[in-house]
Amino acid sequence: MKLLMFSKGKGDERLGLIVKDKVLDVKQAYKIITHSASPSWFNSLNELIRGGESAMILVEQLKNKIENNLDEVSQVIYDLNEIEYYPPVNPEKILCASINYKSHAEELHQELPVEPYLFVKLPNVLIGHKKSIIVPSFSRQVDYEGELAVIIGKEGKNIPRNKAYEYVFGYTIFNDVSLRDLRWGKSGKTEFNWLKAKSLDTLGPLGPWVVTKDEIKNPQKLRIRTYVNNELRQDGNTEDMIFDIATLIEYASEGITLKPGDLISTGTPPGTALRTGKFLKSGDIVKVVIENVGELENYVKTE
Repeated sequence: MKLLMFSKGKGDERLGLIVKDKVLDVKQAYKIITHSASPSWFNSLNELIRGGESAMILVEQLKNKIENNLDEVSQVIYDLNEIEYYPPVNPEKILCASINYKSHAEELHQELPVEPYLFVKLPNVLIGHKKSIIVPSFSRQVDYEGELAVIIGKEGKNIPRNKAYEYVFGYTIFNDVSLRDLRWGKSGKTEFNWLKAKSLDTLGPLGPWVVTKDEIKNPQKLRIRTYVNNELRQDGNTEDMIFDIATLIEYASEGITLKPGDLISTGTPPGTALRTGKFLKSGDIVKVVIENVGELENYVKTE
């Protein structure tokens, strides 16, 4: 299933389900089909994830009932181009892998790491599909990083690698936008300024939806591409990861409790502007495409 958060016009955010290339308002559809109030699980994707297997079975049953009878819910189903998209999840933690593609390390002339290197982005970075990346006036080196993101499905700590996928809810697309000229701050190349380079508002496009893990047969074999104004900038495959998804989950959960809705972004393939010098500018359109997941498109504007 593909699940998202959306609104129609200026309405409240709603949980949506993709059905035959349209968006179904899950909460309202449930009311129509069952003639009863919908459960709180349907208030948001975060709540649905927390609802576990019981919540997902209910959504699956709803989907099966209406899939061949969309007329019954026609008033709560919308075209993809007539909705406003929001970040599909509201994570407590955003953990990002740095230098996790072999070919990306090679293009930057860096040695392959011997263990995962994760950094934190703050939740204020998140914006949805079709929303604008707002570039601060004091940065001239705005970079794109198309990445596959893993959404955690249940609480866990010290998760062994061989059980990691039991804790995965699904996958989405993340653009780890970075301000390269703010990396070192005013102190020179002594201390990396993660806060300013990575966590300013809007530096984390996410979406357009989350694809449940049952629909992705092998997340370690997905083509990932990034386009800027339709020019291909990145073209890689998740099989090129140095540390696979299971290893990242194991490492991230060592001493840290992962919770439903948390996000682990798995690193970016080669072709970023850090190497090419083709930094983003106001008016650019950035699109990240991941095989079997979807397309995440955002616009660049100057603050």
